[in-house]
Amino acid sequence: MSDQDDGKGKGHSDAGDNSGRGNGGNPDHGGGDGNPGHGGGNPGHGDDKVTILVDNAQKRVRGGQWIVSELKAQVGVDPAKILAEITPNGLKDLDDASTVAVRDGSRFMSHARTGGSS
Repeated sequence: MSDQDDGKGKGHSDAGDNSGRGNGGNPDHGGGDGNPGHGGGNPGHGDDKVTILVDNAQKRVRGGQWIVSELKAQVGVDPAKILAEITPNGLKDLDDASTVAVRDGSRFMSHARTGGSS
């Protein structure tokens, strides 16, 4: 019986140590999308960071929904500028208070605010 007990401990070294290294994570933790407001995920759910392009510079941020003003702060865009998403249909200016879905490969550029009172 001691061989069987040894086999259990060695065969499942990552299954019950609460390190989060198991396959698939804990289904009670909301899946791989992470917990909003908690930095984008739980241990054991893989790397939730994605690579995006902002003003031709690669940036690593958490994937998912962002408030535009918070994304600008995270990637170092001047708050006085407008952040625009580069889409297949052209540029889409993003309002600072709106949300944007950030995925691996998303592309953005910043530009000066235009116009004025007329």
